[in-house]
Amino acid sequence: MPPGKTIDVQFNRRNQAIGKEGRKLASFLGIIARNPELAPLNIDDWRCFDKEEKNKLVDLVRKKFSIPERGVEFVKKSLGKKWKDYKCDLRSMYFTKYKTKHTLLKHRPNHIPRDQWIGLVSYWVSDKGKRRSQANKSNRAKQKMPHTGGSKSIGTLMNEKAKDGIEPTRAEVFILTHKERKDGRPLDAESIKTLDLIQEKLCNGETSNEQDLDSVAWEGDVYSQVLGSERSGYIRGLGLGPTPSLLWGDKFSLGNISMNNNNMSNEMVPKLEQEMKELKERHEEEMNQMKELNQKQVAELTIMRQNQEKMMLELSFMREVMCRFMHTELPTPNFNRSYGQVSDSNGGRERAPRVPH
Repeated sequence: MPPGKTIDVQFNRRNQAIGKEGRKLASFLGIIARNPELAPLNIDDWRCFDKEEKNKLVDLVRKKFSIPERGVEFVKKSLGKKWKDYKCDLRSMYFTKYKTKHTLLKHRPNHIPRDQWIGLVSYWVSDKGKRRSQANKSNRAKQKMPHTGGSKSIGTLMNEKAKDGIEPTRAEVFILTHKERKDGRPLDAESIKTLDLIQEKLCNGETSNEQDLDSVAWEGDVYSQVLGSERSGYIRGLGLGPTPSLLWGDKFSLGNISMNNNNMSNEMVPKLEQEMKELKERHEEEMNQMKELNQKQVAELTIMRQNQEKMMLELSFMREVMCRFMHTELPTPNFNRSYGQVSDSNGGRERAPRVPH
């Protein structure tokens, strides 16, 4: 691509990147998310990245792609998901293979800086990391009805299947993404049961009258009738990005969820308490690490001081020995003896050679 040129990315009404350019964007976001120099791995949670750090990543993306303001939040969410998925992949590849912290540290991938790898491994082996991993496993075990739509995003699929500008509903999307696999593997029993219910209700015209012609999801639609009402803050069946406030604004009161202040408080209190608990645990863990580091530094300084004192004692001893040696009186040689005589040991029979003048 020529310098200064960017790829124009199309975004749908739900602010999702779609089309061929959307797939290129998704691939580029994956490259950024897997680069430790750009997205450090020793941070516990994507939410812990500050606003400036996320904006820098968006600016980097915008050097190659033309992203409208309404698409910025999608870019951030996509980066966060890909970054989290990459950390999960690393854990699956290394933590399950090397069981101890020592062996994990020895097998650091070359592209990951040492300090980040140490932080990542320390989190994996910590109580908090193990609890979160167990919770994630439990949540994945509860997930049913895996889709068979491949790598194509839901937003792109809905755009491709639109007729006269009208996109399929999320109930129709469920049918499109839960077909028999190309390799012949059958669908799971739960998917088949759900498909039958959705198709039956669509054929019978069972739906709510409170929706626009081009709506893809609403209160009482076939999808929610079969799969239940929404959770606060998330809409199922539409892919990454859409939220109740984006699609329905102030009307959001899905199913049995009431949006009055009392119920909101009841929903938020446990979540806030859990976040406070995690923050406290993280703070305590960091303090313990600092304490261990300080203790290690104190121990090293003590050893250095002991070695220094030992060396000083040895130097002092050597100095004392040298002083004693230098001040010891040695026997004075007899320089008055004549070279013309030799010791009596030869009986006086031989004469010593004279030195010529």
